[in-house]
Formats: sequence, structure tokens, C-alpha cells
Amino acid sequence: MAGDAEIEIAKRLFAAWSSGDPDAPGAFLTDDAVLHDIVEGKDKVGWPAIREFFGNALAMSPGLVLEPNAFWVNETGLAVRWTMSATAGEIFGPELAGRRWQSQGMSTLEFRGGKVCREVDYHHGGAILRSLGLQG
Repeated sequence: MAGDAEIEIAKRLFAAWSSGDPDAPGAFLTDDAVLHDIVEGKDKVGWPAIREFFGNALAMSPGLVLEPNAFWVNETGLAVRWTMSATAGEIFGPELAGRRWQSQGMSTLEFRGGKVCREVDYHHGGAILRSLGLQG
């Protein structure tokens, strides 16, 4: 059963996702880890694929912060509720570039050997646009 050690690893992983360093999360993931983002709908398998996905996310939204605010533990890992925020990059259009956006979501994390072997991120793709005032 997961417990306090896994919660601490999750906190450190989320601090790494928030560091601005695209290489930082790798220390907390198994080499064959799988990241599944529900909005994109595709698995990123292995650290190189995850790092590429994360690096692209940082380029689109500088100052990315993933702040965990609640944890639920089960037999295989844990679930974590989080708030994500960042600065809108040029991809959102010049009129929105530089504005801060926010979205909430949840992730499930599975562990193997003291590292995360699977992360599934659940969030609403339109939440960022609503935060920027583009959707009602």
C-alpha cells in the first residue's frame, strides 16, 4: 500500500514539474514510465517521450506551476488534486501572451521501486481558455 513515502515522492515530482527545468522530473520517473494526458489522449512512453512533451509544454506556457493540494492513497499508488498555472505564451495569440492562466485537475500515480511508473493526468482542456476569458 502506498503511503507517506509515495506522497513525498509525488510532492517532489510536482516541484520538478514546476521547476522550469525540462529534465528535473526524470529523477522521479522510471525509465519506462508512461504519462497519459487525458486531453491529448496519447501515452508518452519512456523518459525521452515524456521529456519532449514536457519541454513543449514549458515552451508554450512559461512559468508553469503544478501545485498539489490533496492526496488519496490506495494499493497501487495515489491520486493527487492540483492547481496548474502558467503564463500564456505566443501560441495563445499576441493579445494573450504574458497573461497568467489557471486550471485545476487530478492525477493518478502508480509506483515501482520508489519511482513513478505511470501518471495519468485528468483535466478539462477548455479550463485554460476559460481562465483567459476566451470561453464562457
